[in-house]
Amino acid sequence: MSPWLISRRDDLTWFHGSVIAGILLLLFFWFNQPLSNDNYRATHLSVIVLLLWGVLFDGTHVFGTYVRSYLAPNSEQQNLPGPWSLWLVVLGPLVAVLDAAFLSQQPSLLGQAGWLFRGFLLFAYLWAYFHLVRQHYGFLVLYRRRMGATVGTRLDSVVLWIGCLYPFARFSFTDGYLRSGLPLLFPPHLNTKLRGLLDVIAAVVALVLLSLLWKRAKRLKPGPSELLLGIVIGFHLLVFALLDNLLTITATLTIFHNMQYHRIVWQYENGHHRRPAGGILRYLGWGILLGTVWYGPRVMGVALTGSSLLRNLLLGFGWGVAFHHYYVDSRIWRVRRTPSIAEALDHGASA
Repeated sequence: MSPWLISRRDDLTWFHGSVIAGILLLLFFWFNQPLSNDNYRATHLSVIVLLLWGVLFDGTHVFGTYVRSYLAPNSEQQNLPGPWSLWLVVLGPLVAVLDAAFLSQQPSLLGQAGWLFRGFLLFAYLWAYFHLVRQHYGFLVLYRRRMGATVGTRLDSVVLWIGCLYPFARFSFTDGYLRSGLPLLFPPHLNTKLRGLLDVIAAVVALVLLSLLWKRAKRLKPGPSELLLGIVIGFHLLVFALLDNLLTITATLTIFHNMQYHRIVWQYENGHHRRPAGGILRYLGWGILLGTVWYGPRVMGVALTGSSLLRNLLLGFGWGVAFHHYYVDSRIWRVRRTPSIAEALDHGASA
């Protein structure tokens, strides 16, 4: 059996090579004027690029989730959440209203907020990051399955999560995180010491994991999964090393996943002898429409208003749509529990 999910060319282009889009976005944000709470305006080039990313890439990939789930002919067989899950969309705005009504306001992300909404934003970023890394893990599982065994999957999982959580945790001890306005878990004056301690621990753990990977490489020839593992961790380390704004970090890391996701959805639908939304033009057209409705308020609406409450309402709505996507996505891509997913991908590769 071929070790590639689709083919060598397709995998290297979409599942591995999509990191090039992330690198290009990283270079843009790195060389452009730094984005901050103080200069977040509709005319800032980074804000415009965030809007374009959200409309063209993130919005279309979320539409891919709904094509793959609610809009699919076999939606009743997918154990999808019911209408109650739409409460996730309004959760953020509700928190924003309660926060403004009852709590004292302090500097927050792109405005002012109390501890409740700032805690909501921290939860949102943590869930977003978990979702992102979990999706990469799903590809590792699919690659191991293609090899006919689950040997090494647990080690891959440990390496992936530690390799990706380390730079995120380290970022929480930097000035960039302080400027974000998100809740602090430790006093700021301890940041330097905590970063140093984390670096030492990470170095020791990395040596242990690299030695285990080296031993495995002597028994099992490295393949696409190892390549993906190295790309994902290396990219995450690079992004957190060069960027210090959560908005630009999120877009840069996610565009890699966005492009992977489009290809895997198309492959899955092909395995069921379908074309998403009836064809590429309708798929992208409806996806761009969703992205415009979602990211117009989330990015440009926030930039055009000076009211912190309105900004928080728009941010909360934006995260609510993302929450619904994360939840639905977690139910439709359970490769281990639903063998038919991998079978559909296999059929799509042979079609």
